[in-house]
Amino acid sequence: MKASVFSILLAGLGAVSSRAEPLPEQHNPLEAFKNSVWEKNAGFSAYNISISVSRTQLPAEGGWVDVSWSNVPYPGSDDLIALYVPADANPRETSFAKYQWAIASQKHLAHGSGSLRFRLLNMRSEVRFAFIRDPKEWSVVAAVTDIIRFENLNAPLQGHLALTGIPGEMLVQWTTRDIGKPVVKFGTEAGRLDQVLEAYESVTYSREEMCGPPASTVGYTHPGMMHRALLRGLQPDCRYFYQYGDEDFGFSSEASVVTAPPTGPEASIKLLAIADMGQADIDGSNEAMQYWPSRYTTNLMQRDMEGRRLLLHLGDISYARGYTTQWDVFMDQIEPLARSMPYMTAIGNHERDWPGSGDRFPSMYDSGGECGVPTERRFKMPGPAEDKPWYSFDYGPIHFTIYSTEHHFHHGSEQHEFMRADLANVNRSHTPWLVVGGHRPFYIDSTSVGKPDSDQTVADDLRTAFEDLFLQHSVDLTLHGHHHSYQRTCPVFESSCQEDSADGSAAAPVHLVIGHAGATTSPNLLPEQPQYWHRVDLVHGFLRIDANATCMSVEMVEDLHGEAMDIFSLQKPQGWLPRDPGMYHHWRPGSRATTTQMTTT
Repeated sequence: MKASVFSILLAGLGAVSSRAEPLPEQHNPLEAFKNSVWEKNAGFSAYNISISVSRTQLPAEGGWVDVSWSNVPYPGSDDLIALYVPADANPRETSFAKYQWAIASQKHLAHGSGSLRFRLLNMRSEVRFAFIRDPKEWSVVAAVTDIIRFENLNAPLQGHLALTGIPGEMLVQWTTRDIGKPVVKFGTEAGRLDQVLEAYESVTYSREEMCGPPASTVGYTHPGMMHRALLRGLQPDCRYFYQYGDEDFGFSSEASVVTAPPTGPEASIKLLAIADMGQADIDGSNEAMQYWPSRYTTNLMQRDMEGRRLLLHLGDISYARGYTTQWDVFMDQIEPLARSMPYMTAIGNHERDWPGSGDRFPSMYDSGGECGVPTERRFKMPGPAEDKPWYSFDYGPIHFTIYSTEHHFHHGSEQHEFMRADLANVNRSHTPWLVVGGHRPFYIDSTSVGKPDSDQTVADDLRTAFEDLFLQHSVDLTLHGHHHSYQRTCPVFESSCQEDSADGSAAAPVHLVIGHAGATTSPNLLPEQPQYWHRVDLVHGFLRIDANATCMSVEMVEDLHGEAMDIFSLQKPQGWLPRDPGMYHHWRPGSRATTTQMTTT
């Protein structure tokens, strides 16, 4: 690579990088930058480079700032404007949170000056910008701005809801800097929040709890205190208004949520489902990984919230991968959705996997050292314990079973025993539909094969562990992600389409891959698709599901036009009950060509 003029000057002055040896795999673009040194420590005069900000005080929720610079000698394409969180961060020990290349300002190369706009989130600390030279070779902080302060570092932010698996309960979660005395105010009338409930716990996570770098090193900043308040005795199908916060710290704006209808076949529900979404900051900063389609998906889902009561996110959630500030960006992005409906998650490889940490893939570095801790602290799900992220819940006419493809699921494992018991205990007269969700695909059109973590290898393992069980207990639909595409099978068993049952219901599960919510699409498709695939698309979007006792209608909405690109429905007769699971070994469907009557367009 051709050295810049600035690099040559630094080399002559003996500046050295503090970057440690890279990990075997890098999963976040910030890992490509070297940790910075202050110019005074590098023994280099910055020639009075000047950098300033348009404002040093921001509202509690954050806002926009203009960053200007001038007097840059030998301006180059490798000059960087970067944000440090907190303001007093040691650049040798903390990565910057977001950045833009100086050449994004047209005057930079010609005049050594320029200006760029940034949107700042309140990340519970003061912040400041730096002018960095040659960040991938020498990475020297040549100048810094004044400190930028927020009106309230304890502003209650990142509000989101979750179910507990118990009817009439709702979990409210939010974040502040300090513990304080967090409460939720709520009621059934806007502006009359006459019930007050204290948070039952406040949690955080430390650098020492992370499994490895960058989560345990340059990517860690204090995530704040994450408060949890449990609302009980809520009436079904009722709108509640609420706000969260602290009498001393202040309260959030008022939000509202409609509780679930009474569980049972009389209910009708509408929900959304996604996987592999990620984030993008609206100012265009490369805060690590700009998955712009995630913004389109989020915006479309916000416009589609009317009547929607639930959102499922099946793994690869934020793609923070070891950088705390990326969670802040993601939580801000989903807040309008997650404050309006329960946001239920499954864990994915980019949340959990790390060598020697107990996951199923002992050589994978995908989580950036997080090994599931930030995800489970931020999104409290009704599982048995931390690092056992499998659970189930009823919602209207559907029983949902959520499991982890990143933990051991083989026959005899704790998770397999949970799945076996949970599916056996579903009351299908109460919840006629059974939906299973996880991260890595159960069936997949992909050329990834051979390695223990390859698409086809894991899919084979999943089918060995669960396909008989899913058929035995009449699972209707599975939702998975990981492969960044949309894919739909016929009702399939042992790789063969199955004819519908005599009553018109599907004789085997339909499997969907919905890893198309924002991450870059995966083009590694097979040159010739097996006959059980009904749809395979490399587009971005999300899923809408509408269900009552006799019909489950599914629509895949693509981002480009905001329209349904794939529509199908599954049918059951009124009063449907599954075949006796004990008869399963006497009845196994054959490998027959499909004559399914699924309505499709």
